[in-house]
Amino acid sequence: MSDNTFRPVLYLKATCPHCLKLRIFLLEADLLDQFEQRVFAAGDANEAAIREELAPHFEKVTFPTVQYAPGEYMNDSDAIIAHYAEAETIDRADLPIFGTYANSVLPNYMAVRKELRALKG
Repeated sequence: MSDNTFRPVLYLKATCPHCLKLRIFLLEADLLDQFEQRVFAAGDANEAAIREELAPHFEKVTFPTVQYAPGEYMNDSDAIIAHYAEAETIDRADLPIFGTYANSVLPNYMAVRKELRALKG
């Protein structure tokens, strides 16, 4: 007898700060083991296959993305986090590592990235 239980699939870019935010949330909320993870680094052999798999479902493929039900996809780290926080009744205020990353580290990183782009431009 085969197991037809669906396991959600995470599509993650290894160096993406928003993918890291999602992973921190799922890890600290003790949910990460519930997911199959498909991780790629820019330009590696997995990237093209992952982008090709996701392309029919989005106007623009971005990461992180989750297939949360068979054939049902969602991207945007905040939307994915909200979905699982609500589904699992998780109060994000109870996740201090996630909170520090999402509210301090990531915004500071994004501001520095924006400044660097402006300086290069």
